[in-house]
Amino acid sequence: MKNHFNILLYSIIIISSLLLTSCTKKDTVSITNSEKEKKIAFSKDSDNNNLLDLKIYFDSSSKLNNVKVSQEKRVIKKDELLAETIMNELIKGPSVKGQLSPILPNDTRLLTLSIKDNIAYINLSKEANIPMTFSKEKTCIKSIVLSLTQVSTINKVKISIENTDINIFGNNFDLSKPVGKEDVENIKQN
Repeated sequence: MKNHFNILLYSIIIISSLLLTSCTKKDTVSITNSEKEKKIAFSKDSDNNNLLDLKIYFDSSSKLNNVKVSQEKRVIKKDELLAETIMNELIKGPSVKGQLSPILPNDTRLLTLSIKDNIAYINLSKEANIPMTFSKEKTCIKSIVLSLTQVSTINKVKISIENTDINIFGNNFDLSKPVGKEDVENIKQN
């Protein structure tokens, strides 16, 4: 009888310890992704100061009346964050009413922005693709290029709308290649 009691007691202890240790929830996917992002970013960027470690909090409640949040770590490149902010400000338009005019419709969205080999690749939503005169299109391109090349890691800008660079804006210029500050004045016409 005592032997059965000991076996039962040990079984309860083992099961309890297994249950208690399995209840600790670690977001191993996020940790793994964060480590992978850092490795990729470190291998591409010699300047590790370009990375920003953030903790983003999401709902991790398991019950309706239980409020619980858990963090997910993210690694963001500062230059891409700055470039996104610049593009969003260009889309928002000038802050002061006066002689300044917006270059893009304010319902335009920045779909993607990435920086690779000193080229900013921007992809705008279809709302940006409005008919433009020659001078309006050149002004739009020049505004985007001059604004984004202020970021030290950007020398040129590749513009696309809904993943295409053909027949965009007024179709006055060849935007199939990246455009830099020095290219803006002499950009190839269609």
